[in-house]
Amino acid sequence: MSTANDRVVVVGAGVSGLAIARELAPDHDVIVLDKGGVAADTSSRASGMISLSLEPFPEEWASFALSQFRDLDGRGVFSFTERETVRLVPEANADLYTDRAPDGGEFLTRSELKRRHPDSFGDLSAYGGGLVYDGTGSLDALDYAMTLKWAAERAGAGIFRDHEVRDVRVEDGAVVGVETEYGRIEADHVVYATGWRTRDLLDGYVELPVRPLRWNAVVIEPDDPLPDDCPMGSEPTMRMYWRPTDRGNVLVGGNEHLLSDPEGTPMGVQPSFRERVVEDVAPLLEGVAAGRIRREDCCPTADCASPDGLPIIDAPAEGPEGLAVVTGLHGRGVMLSPVTGRAVRSLITGEDPPFPMAPFRLDRFDDRSADFDYRSHWGPGGDGSGP
Repeated sequence: MSTANDRVVVVGAGVSGLAIARELAPDHDVIVLDKGGVAADTSSRASGMISLSLEPFPEEWASFALSQFRDLDGRGVFSFTERETVRLVPEANADLYTDRAPDGGEFLTRSELKRRHPDSFGDLSAYGGGLVYDGTGSLDALDYAMTLKWAAERAGAGIFRDHEVRDVRVEDGAVVGVETEYGRIEADHVVYATGWRTRDLLDGYVELPVRPLRWNAVVIEPDDPLPDDCPMGSEPTMRMYWRPTDRGNVLVGGNEHLLSDPEGTPMGVQPSFRERVVEDVAPLLEGVAAGRIRREDCCPTADCASPDGLPIIDAPAEGPEGLAVVTGLHGRGVMLSPVTGRAVRSLITGEDPPFPMAPFRLDRFDDRSADFDYRSHWGPGGDGSGP
């Protein structure tokens, strides 16, 4: 448990590290270190789609994160645009629903979707309707990261790029600081928020069951900008999602897959993904099939998966006292960042968080190896009938 003005070193200046700094800076001496840039790796390529009500999270996680995004809206350079999300339901599965959708959503038939969004949808002939959810929205991930940085620095945090941490220093079973490329920095607590690299960086201190994960995305400019009320959505049989951008374009993402050697794997969107977006996803939205791809994207190195698809946010009992880890965010790092920040604060201060912590604990895994299969976000079968 920390006391006022304890020093906390956060390793990693992605969205998670910045959210942690924002939470702790008002009453701790916080230093954030990154060997690259601020939000320059996976965070910079995040889709910005906030679909908390569709995720397999405790309701308390979703409600807390959503409230934080709403409260931060309009501060710094950050804005949070709320819009509903539609998960399309194939024709064959439409009879599974009446007017209710899982987790508090609403089922609308194909004709009802068309009436609700007459200028948004294109060819929905293969679908019986969609599961419609509110409490969802989108943000610009880089604007969000810069606003977290601004808020943390206003509260006194020091955030430093191009500053590699080479090891955590431990004496008598407790962390006492970190060893950096420029020398030692003393600290009472050290938090590693370094994605899939955390497994190797903390080798010898704690074993973490995580693997690198990559996804693809493209941004398409339609003939005419999408309407302001165009919903976000997903096509579960193809495991693709989309969200409108502030400029009336549409970002389409998906194709998550594990990597064995992320830094040795060439960057770039896979041709099969691009083809499926153009041939199968773009026609679902009005005017997008005739549009042009303006940008292709994927994680610069990789995101990070865990065996059960949920994050690991813990101060592991087998690790040195004062060490906390954030990893295995499974493509949901931006979405869960408010929860991540508050969860790490609770680990360091001993305060009770407003949501359950047990699902984050490392000891839920008996097997700590990195030899596991990818657990899909899309639920059993990915056919629209799962959660």
